[in-house]
Amino acid sequence: MERVNLSTRNILDENAAKLAELFPEVVTEVREEDGTLRHAIDVEALKARVGDVAEGQRERYQFTWPGKRDAKQEAYRPIDKCLRPCPEESVDWDTTQNLYIEGDNLDALKLLRDTYAGKVKMIYIDPPYNTGHDFVYNDDFARTAEEEREESGAFDVEGNVLDAAYRQNNESNGRFHSDWCSMMYPRLLLARDLLSEDGVVFVSIDENEDSTLIHIAKEVFGFRNYLGEIIWDKRNPKGSVGGVSFQHELILVFARNRTKFSAGQFIKRKEHSDEIQNKAAQLYAASNGDSDIATKKFKQWLSSRKTDFSGGELAYSTIDEYGRVYQAVSMAAPDKPETRSHRPLIHPLTGKKCPVPAKGWRFTDEKMDELVADHKIAFGKDEATQPRQKYYLTDNTTEAFSSLIYFGGNGDSLGLPFDNPKPLSVIKKLIESRPNASSLVIDFFSGSATTAHAVMQLNAEDGGNRKFIMVQLPEVCDEKSEAAKAGYRNICEIGKERIRRAGRKIVAEVEESNRQLKLGEEPKKIPDIGFRVLKIDSSNFKDVSAEPAAFAQETLMGLADNLKPDRTAEDLLFQVMPQLQIPLSASIEKLDIQGFNVFSVDGGRLVACFDGGVTTDVIAAMAKMQPDYAVMRDASFIGDDAVSNFSELFKTHSPATITKVI
Repeated sequence: MERVNLSTRNILDENAAKLAELFPEVVTEVREEDGTLRHAIDVEALKARVGDVAEGQRERYQFTWPGKRDAKQEAYRPIDKCLRPCPEESVDWDTTQNLYIEGDNLDALKLLRDTYAGKVKMIYIDPPYNTGHDFVYNDDFARTAEEEREESGAFDVEGNVLDAAYRQNNESNGRFHSDWCSMMYPRLLLARDLLSEDGVVFVSIDENEDSTLIHIAKEVFGFRNYLGEIIWDKRNPKGSVGGVSFQHELILVFARNRTKFSAGQFIKRKEHSDEIQNKAAQLYAASNGDSDIATKKFKQWLSSRKTDFSGGELAYSTIDEYGRVYQAVSMAAPDKPETRSHRPLIHPLTGKKCPVPAKGWRFTDEKMDELVADHKIAFGKDEATQPRQKYYLTDNTTEAFSSLIYFGGNGDSLGLPFDNPKPLSVIKKLIESRPNASSLVIDFFSGSATTAHAVMQLNAEDGGNRKFIMVQLPEVCDEKSEAAKAGYRNICEIGKERIRRAGRKIVAEVEESNRQLKLGEEPKKIPDIGFRVLKIDSSNFKDVSAEPAAFAQETLMGLADNLKPDRTAEDLLFQVMPQLQIPLSASIEKLDIQGFNVFSVDGGRLVACFDGGVTTDVIAAMAKMQPDYAVMRDASFIGDDAVSNFSELFKTHSPATITKVI
């Protein structure tokens, strides 16, 4: 029987273990000050295994800033915090798979890491842009003014303090960039761990820190995993700036592992494909099935809309004899391998052979026969014209994601008082670029919760089952702001209300659509519009780490039960779940077993009881449920015999169960 470790895992220990697995001979032992031994990595032995390394003052390419070392350590530092459930602020608590986490996102990422590492398909963040003002994310790796001056180089080569004007300018610029870098760096390090092997992160940024962010992200994710930069043209140039007027924002894109990408894994939907196909069908019907007349009118209509459609959409300009929209592309082979077809095609009207390209067709005989049978060959008026392949729009509704997004509208925050919310359309495009309709999407700078809205909206439109995790610091609204005047105390309250309103709107739209179904159409399903609210707080247990001499007798009596007085059994459950890698959205059933409260979590994978004075009959009933894990409190046992009974009863009824105590 083990104790549950209530702190997040030590990432440095994990990294050392991975090195030890690769190179067992680099593991050594070191003695701590208290006399205990622990395993450590012998750096000299590691050097011998990996060869030349960059160290000391040797010249090497690197990107650094004052405070970088501390920022990296902050990412690896374990925390003793928990997530407290708030069903009263949630929607569909018992059934939803979505999460809304209130608290510092650095803590949230550490708390999520154990359960969700390698499981997130997409991360989108819109971090605070570097305007030179103070950040609300005050991470605990502050430096003294002396350390800042030393690291930022505010001395001459002889160690003398530089003049005041020079020092002021450089210090302000140094802190301007360094604080922002130190805020972003540990969060990106942890975000990388959450991404699946084929996962992608999108980061919105403006021109102030674009180049800086690229350097940081290339270091964190690896320069080979840089997928590019998307320019979002907002079509709204800034006012007079005395230079180039920026009317765009930037979205950086990095993969967790680019080698895991295959064709079609980073795409976007041709957003006007439905409109184009509907117009073609209308013109075809109005032309009584004459494809030539329909095509002529169709091309005129496309020309009138050329500023609205992309080049990829405008290419589909022909209507065939079946009323389907296509573009004709060459089937000529780029080379002349033996596997390609060299047979001439027979013109369907003249019955004569059509010319074969000099190097043959790009397809095999079998594929050519298939294309003919599927009416996917575009023949000319007679056999003199070389046939081409029909690329039907219905078969090609997606295209490679472009480096440009044009959208000049405002964010749809559903009437809520939020400054500059990201437009729903832009975030939907990013989420759609990942074809997996069951993916997990995280936004740990959630703000107005546009990402959550976009996930639910897309699920309603395509029947997907995407899930979201939103994280937001409960930043207090300025008392003079419209949000405060409307009664909102912090940004989280606005974000949660945005999700509630979006959910109600989506349900109403789906229900209205289902009332207008055409014959044979399947009704749309209502997506998951709920979310569990979890709030980051200190550990559920009192700190009992002081030296024994520090405790008086009456204090020791008070620590017989070290649970904080305002904490509940549900709070304990949500502190345990991440330690056992059980999703925070897992089903939770509260059972009454002989008057004691027993939780059955994730379909019975975990059973837990935190009541006091639990009897052996209750423990036996828990064991007969044969869970993967069973957890109880120290205070649940009447005495040492009860602790022994806990282990023995599970060995008897469910030997595979891992039993733990907190």
